[in-house]
Amino acid sequence: MAEEAVALVSRLDPLPGLGHVLDLAAGGLPVLSEEDRARAEALRSGRLPAPEVDASSADAWQLCLELNEARGRAVLSTAAWQRLVRELPWPVLDDLIDSGALRKAPPPRAWPEQTERVTYMTARLDPGALSDDDVRALKWRDEECRRTLEAGGTIAPLDGRHDEWSLRSALLGGDVSVVDDVRPYDDPDLPADLRDLLLCLQQIRRGGSPDVRLARDWSLFGLLEDCLSHERLVSGGTPFHYWAGTRRLYRLLDDMHWVMAGEPARTDAVVRSVLQQAAALRNPDARGAAGAADREARAVQAYVAFLHVRPGDRDRLDMAVGLLEDVLKRGGRRRGGVDGAERHHMRGLSELLQSLRMKSKPHDVLNPYLALCVEHGSAEWGQGWRDLRRQVATDRLEYINGAKDRIRRIETARRLGQEPEKLYELPVNERFLWVPKERSALLQPGPRPLDRRSAPSTEQEKSWAAAEAAREIIGRCAARTRNRY
Repeated sequence: MAEEAVALVSRLDPLPGLGHVLDLAAGGLPVLSEEDRARAEALRSGRLPAPEVDASSADAWQLCLELNEARGRAVLSTAAWQRLVRELPWPVLDDLIDSGALRKAPPPRAWPEQTERVTYMTARLDPGALSDDDVRALKWRDEECRRTLEAGGTIAPLDGRHDEWSLRSALLGGDVSVVDDVRPYDDPDLPADLRDLLLCLQQIRRGGSPDVRLARDWSLFGLLEDCLSHERLVSGGTPFHYWAGTRRLYRLLDDMHWVMAGEPARTDAVVRSVLQQAAALRNPDARGAAGAADREARAVQAYVAFLHVRPGDRDRLDMAVGLLEDVLKRGGRRRGGVDGAERHHMRGLSELLQSLRMKSKPHDVLNPYLALCVEHGSAEWGQGWRDLRRQVATDRLEYINGAKDRIRRIETARRLGQEPEKLYELPVNERFLWVPKERSALLQPGPRPLDRRSAPSTEQEKSWAAAEAAREIIGRCAARTRNRY
């Protein structure tokens, strides 16, 4: 009777069948050993014991106990994790990853068995540990494209249409015109942060202001600046506005020097543009980008005032010196002033202007390098002089030749170990004008875990390990009753 009953139960689903076996045993039929009876009762109640740490055999019961421990986020041995990864249905394995249970496992790349499943799990948990061959084997295009951009490569549009990676590639290459070719809201596959960036760039190209959040991200400043119109005044209260406005100020100053040499009739108009941009950068905040922009604006305002002051206009000269002295009188940075090398630099500029103020007419050229349209101290001043000589009118040759002669005297004095003539050195803090080198996480994101590739697990798949343990118990019952008969 026991044999026939167990044979009938064997045709049922394992977990309901195991419940019937327990009922038969409770009725007096000798179908279960004491060990199997204890296991069956644990399966039916759901109160499973802890698995053996060093199991002599990895049967279905051991696997069921290890899965139960893993779901409780317990720490298992590497061998136990490997068994789970090897045996569990894909959806259940993904459930463990999604729940964070597998994050307690040892790093998969250190496991002795490197199977397809281990590679998949690594992609979901630690994608940066994958080799390029692993990425190709997974046919994981997003990670392939990400690594291409990281290595300095480019991504072409797919079938003439841009996706997130070809857009990132174009923007990293400085091609901001690409933002005019896309409609961010029409592409549901675009990540939300990249969509926000594209909308912001489109707004800037139409003459609007950047999003405040993006205008505080230094890694995007170069890209945002590429979308600005160089003809427009840059004003605003974000770090980007102060940085981009200061850079525009010095571009206008370069234009002013060229006009002074080649088209003096336009000087007044360009000077007005310089002073308008400088005024837009002035602010009372001495900290961060705001303070740096304010100091550069003051230095340029004082410089322009001394270049274009009328003879005997002492009030204008006093005002120009006061622009620098106002910062120096505040003391250190904590008191709203400036410290270190920048303070020493501004002190030198102020002393130079004060010495020039004593003369009836300051120099027409406060910095001969800038007058030749090159950076202060540049070794390319000779080329700058030759370029200007070919373009300026004859009556302006004296102006540029005077700048050239002053630079030669400065270089001669340095070679002889003498003190060279002091110049009005701009900018005050050149590093503030540099394009930030930080990697933008929007354009060059780090490794992101592979998205789940399996469907949501069914109830049957979730109970797979328990069903296998039940099937194993029923199988032993059937074998035992046959042997006894």
